[in-house]
Amino acid sequence: MKARFYFLSLVLLAACQPMDMDFDDQHTRGDKAAADSVFTLTLRATKTADTKALDLVNNGARLNVYWKDTEKVKVFRAGTYIGTLAVIPDPNGGAKPTNATLSGSVEIQDLAVNDVLTLLIPRKEFDYTGQNGTLTGTGSIEDTYDYGMATVTVSSISGHTVTTATDARFQNQQSIYRFEFKRDGSTQIKTRALTIMSVNGKLVQSVRYEGGAWTPVYGIIQIEKEDPSTITNYVSLRNDGTTEDRYSFFVIDDMYKLYMAVKQIPANVLDAPGKFISPKTIDAVPTCFQTITESPGESPVIY
Repeated sequence: MKARFYFLSLVLLAACQPMDMDFDDQHTRGDKAAADSVFTLTLRATKTADTKALDLVNNGARLNVYWKDTEKVKVFRAGTYIGTLAVIPDPNGGAKPTNATLSGSVEIQDLAVNDVLTLLIPRKEFDYTGQNGTLTGTGSIEDTYDYGMATVTVSSISGHTVTTATDARFQNQQSIYRFEFKRDGSTQIKTRALTIMSVNGKLVQSVRYEGGAWTPVYGIIQIEKEDPSTITNYVSLRNDGTTEDRYSFFVIDDMYKLYMAVKQIPANVLDAPGKFISPKTIDAVPTCFQTITESPGESPVIY
C-alpha cells in the first residue's frame, strides 16, 4: 500500500443523487434517434504553447513537445463531455511532430452552428491531485497531468459531419517544475513524498465547470513517489496568481525523515503557463516533527 501523508485535516462531503432511468423513453427512441445525435468531427490541431508528449533535451535544460498517436482529446460543450477524438500526428512532421489531425465522433442531441466546443487533453478529469513525481510513463505528467485546452466554434453541419471555423490551437494550463532538495548545503535528499503549499493560496487542485465557466479549486499539492530512492521530483503546477509567490515544501526522505523548505517564485514565472522551471538546489532543513511508521507498508504518522 502506498504511504499517504497528510499535513492538514481534510473533510470530504459527498452528495449522492438518484439516477433517473427512463426506460420507456430509451425504448421509444430506438437506434435511429441515437444515431441522429452522433456527429463526426475532424479538425487540425496546432500548438501555441508547449503541451503534449514531453521530451527532455539539451541535457535536460528544456522540454521538447510533440504529438503521439496514442493520445486522446476529450470534447466538451458547455462543460458536458460529449466525445473523444483520436490523434493522427502529421506524417510529414518526422519522429516528433508538432501538428496533428483530430478525428472522432461526438454524441449530442442539439448540436448547432455557432456552438463552442472545448477540447481538453490528456483526459477529461481536470485534476492535479495524485501526482507521482515522474515526467513520463504511466500516471506521469505526460499522460495524466499535462493539460492542454483549445476552443473551436462549429461553423457548419452537413448531415452528420461537423466543420469548425478554425484549427484547434492548444494552450497549456500549467507549468512543469523539476524540484530537487539538499541538506547540509550539499547532500541531495532522496524523496519519498512531497507536499507543496502556496503562500498566496493560488495553487489549483482541480478545475470544474460551474456557472458557465471553468472554475478552479485551490489547495495543496501532494506528491507520492513510486521510487523513494530518486532525488528528482517532476510536478505539474497551475498557479492562478500573477504576483510573486512563495512555495513551502514538506519533504519526507527515503528514511522517513521530515524536512521543510521554501522557494520564492517570481511574478514573471507565473505570467503565463507552459514554462519548464527547474530549481534543483533548494535548501531543506530538518523539522521538529517526526514521522513514525509502525510497520512496512503502513502510512507514516506525523507528530
